[in-house]
Amino acid sequence: MASYLVTQNDFKSSRLIALLNQVSLCSRGLLANIYSFWPLSQTDDDLVVSDIFQKRYGLITGRVYSPISISTADEASGEIILDYGRCEGGLPIFEISAATSENETVEFDIIYSESWEGINNEQGDGPFFLFSNAMNTYRRESYQLKTSGAPTRLEARHAQQSQRYQKVILRTPKSTVKFSVIGFRNLRQEVSTASSSFRCSDEALNRIYNDGARTVEMCTMAAGETLPSWEVTDIGTRVFGQHWAPCRQGTRWTDVIVEFDVLIEQSGASWGVHMVTNGLIFCLDVEKRSITAFEGLSHVNSVFPSTPRGSWTLGGKTLGNWIAVKVSTVGASVTLEIDGDKVATLESLNIHPLLGGAANNTGSIAFGGPSSYTALYRNLLVTDSDGQVLYENNLLPENEQRTMVDFAVGTNQVPCTLDGAKRDRAVFGGDLYVMGRSLYYSTGRFEAIRGSIELLTSHQLAGGYLGNLCPAQAPLHDEDRDPPTDKFYSLSYSLLLITAIKDYWLHTGDESIVREVWHKLEKLLQFTETFIDSRGLVVAPPPLSMDWFPLGGPVFGASAKINLAYYEALTSMARMSGGLHLIDNYTARLESLKRSITKHLWSEKGQLMKMSCTSNPLGICQDVNAYAITTGVAPLELDRVRPDYTENPTAYQDIKGWDGIKIISPYATGFAAESHFIDNDPEAAIKLIKHVWGMMADPSNVNYSGAHWEAMKSDGTPFGHDTSLAHGWSTWPTFLLPQYLGGLAPLEPGWKRWCVKPLLGGLSEIDVTMKTVAGVIHMSLSIRDGHGKGHIRVTVPRGTHCVVTPPCGWLLDSSEDNTSKNGTLVVEGEDMEIVVRIVKVTS
Repeated sequence: MASYLVTQNDFKSSRLIALLNQVSLCSRGLLANIYSFWPLSQTDDDLVVSDIFQKRYGLITGRVYSPISISTADEASGEIILDYGRCEGGLPIFEISAATSENETVEFDIIYSESWEGINNEQGDGPFFLFSNAMNTYRRESYQLKTSGAPTRLEARHAQQSQRYQKVILRTPKSTVKFSVIGFRNLRQEVSTASSSFRCSDEALNRIYNDGARTVEMCTMAAGETLPSWEVTDIGTRVFGQHWAPCRQGTRWTDVIVEFDVLIEQSGASWGVHMVTNGLIFCLDVEKRSITAFEGLSHVNSVFPSTPRGSWTLGGKTLGNWIAVKVSTVGASVTLEIDGDKVATLESLNIHPLLGGAANNTGSIAFGGPSSYTALYRNLLVTDSDGQVLYENNLLPENEQRTMVDFAVGTNQVPCTLDGAKRDRAVFGGDLYVMGRSLYYSTGRFEAIRGSIELLTSHQLAGGYLGNLCPAQAPLHDEDRDPPTDKFYSLSYSLLLITAIKDYWLHTGDESIVREVWHKLEKLLQFTETFIDSRGLVVAPPPLSMDWFPLGGPVFGASAKINLAYYEALTSMARMSGGLHLIDNYTARLESLKRSITKHLWSEKGQLMKMSCTSNPLGICQDVNAYAITTGVAPLELDRVRPDYTENPTAYQDIKGWDGIKIISPYATGFAAESHFIDNDPEAAIKLIKHVWGMMADPSNVNYSGAHWEAMKSDGTPFGHDTSLAHGWSTWPTFLLPQYLGGLAPLEPGWKRWCVKPLLGGLSEIDVTMKTVAGVIHMSLSIRDGHGKGHIRVTVPRGTHCVVTPPCGWLLDSSEDNTSKNGTLVVEGEDMEIVVRIVKVTS
C-alpha cells in the first residue's frame, strides 16, 4: 500500500452505467485507431506524457491517447519503462480503463529516475533525506486498486519533480492493467511574459544555452507552488512516510522530555530526537511489532550511512489505538517509553549534527518515516529537565498554520530559486551566486531572486553569521531568538550571497531590498573579520569552512575560497555603497587583503592559487584557481600558468584527501570558463564549455535530461545514481554566453546604462535578446567571413544609454557618428534598432 493518499474516482453506480462506460471505452479505442493521424509527445492541458501514449484525433472522440496494457498473465514480464525523452516533473497521474485479476485488488509499483542507471535500481535514483519535504522523498511508490472494468484515476500525494524514466511494475500475479494514460500534472505557474534568448553560429552552444534556460525554470518556484507534506485533521496531524521534518524551535535542545500520542493508520510510525538533518530515529513497525532505532539521516543508508542502534519487541502491547510515547534525553543517553512502560534505553550516544556546528547530542523532535508509513500525531509536549515547557502543540486544526511553519512542511511562502529540481529543493547562497545571473539572462523571473534573498537574510545569528541554506518551505524568520542551526552551511556561501545581492541590484535597480538588508550584510562582514589572523587572512573554523562538495569535508587552515569570497563581497559592498550614496567603508580594505592572499595563498612554485594555506603548492583546485582570476586577485595573465582543463576537467588535482575524488563539477568548471573570458580568451572558454556541458546536451545520450547536471564522472556519466540532472548551480553558460559572447552587461543599476562588448571566439553570428527592467534589449553581430567586415545591430530601449565596443581586433567604422576617442559608440535609446558597422584591424 502506498505511503501517501491516492484519489480514486471509481465511476460505478449501476450495471447500465458500467455497460455504457465499457461501450464508450471500446468506441474510443476503435475510433482513435481508425481516425488517428500522427503521434504527438509532451504536454496536453498541463499533463506531461511519454511518447508511448500516442496522442490521436478521432472524428467523434476528439483528442485521446492510445492506451497500453501491462500483464502478469501467461508469463508476461509485468513491467514497462516509460522514456519521456528529457526530464519532466509534476504530480504523478494514472488513468486506468480496466484492471482484471484473480484477486480482488491489483498492486503496482512505480520507480522514477533522471538517469538510466537509476531506473534499474530497486529504489530508483533516491531516496533523498537531506533538508526538504518539498518533493517526494522516495523514488519508489506503491499503488493498490480494486479490480474493475470502470475507469479509475489515481493521483499521488507528493510530487516527483524531475525524471526522464518511469518504470511501472505490476506486482499482482495473473493480472492485467490497462492504462489510458500515465503522466505528470504540471504544478508550475506558467510565465506569460517573454523570456530572453541566445543564438549563435555554433549549434552546440545554442543547445547548451537552451538546456540551461530550462534548468533555471525547473529550479525556480513561485510562491505557494509546493504542496503541503502533512495533513491536519480534526483528530490529529497525519504524517506520511517522508523525510524526517524537525521542529525549527528545537535545533539547540539538549536534555529534554518529549511526549506525544500517535495513532498508526498504515504500517507504522516514526519519530526522531536530537534531529537537525540527522539524529536518532525510532521506527515502530506494526507488522513486526517492534521498535528499531537508527542514527543518521534515516532508517537506510543514503548519501551518508545510517547506523542501527538496537531493536526491541513490543510483546502484547495494543497498537491499534492511540499510543502514548515519551522520549527522555539526558546527556549521552535516551530512554523510550510506550504507554508508560520503558521499552528501550540507549547509552553512549555521540550524535554530531551535519549542519550548523551545534554541540553533539543536541537537536529537535522530528516526524517522518519509511515510505509505507502513515500515522496521526497529537498532543506534542517538550519540556526541559526542570519541567519548563519548551514547545507545546496539540497538532489539531487550530494550530494548523503553526504546525506547517514550525516543521517546514507547508507550502513555500516566497518565490525562490532551488538547488535541484528533483531533490533538496533548497535555497543556497552559493547556488544563487550562479543561478541569479543565469536567470537574468534567461527567464527573467526576478521575484524568485528577491524571494531567495529575503528568505536567506531573514536568518542571521546574533553574532552576524548570515543564513545560506533554507528549504523552500522554511518560513521567513521574524523572531528575536536565533534562527534554527540548520540554516547555516558555509561562510563562503554567506559571502557569495552579498555578491548575488549586488547582481540583483544591478540587473533590477531594486534599491529597497538592498537597503532592508544592508545592516545585515555589514554585520556579516564584521563577523567574518573576527576570524582574521596575524597574516591578514580569514581562518574560519571547520563548521564554517565547508565548500560546494560536502563529502570532501571542511577546508582546514586559511581557505582561499573564503578569502576570495570575502574580497569579492567587499568589492560588491563598495559598488553598492557608491550607487546608494552610502559611506564606502570597504574599498580601503581591499588592497591589504589582496596582498595577504597573494603572499600566503598564491603558489609561486605552481603559479596558481592554492586551495588553502596547508595545500600542496602544485595542487589544482579548479574553482579556487579560476576565482582568483575573476576577482582580479591573481597576478596578471603573463605571470601565471593557465591549466587546460579540457585535458583534465576534474575539480581537484594533486591535493591530498581530495584528488581521489575524480569528479567533474560544472559548478567549479563555470569559474574556469569565466576566467578564460576575463583573460580575453573566448576560444578557450568555448572549448571548455563544449567539452563539459556538451556531454550533457547530447540528445542521443541515455542520460540526456534537457537540463544541466550537478556533477559527472571523468567518463562523462552522472557522478552517482542520485546525482541531480537538473541543477541550478551548473547553469553558468546560460549567462556566460550572452554576457561575454554577446557582450551584454549593465553598467548602472536597472540597465539605465549598459554595454555591448562582444567576444567573437571564432563565431560568425551572435544574436541575443534580453528582457530587462528597462525594456527589451536586442543585439546581433554578423561577420562577413573573408571580407574583414561586419555589423552589430542593437535595439536600445528609450531612457537608456548603450556603450558599443567592437570585438578585440576590430574597430568601429570611421564613418560612425558619436564615436569616442577610445573607439566606442554611445547610443541614446529611442526604442529603435541601430546598425553599427565594424572592420577588422589589419597589420
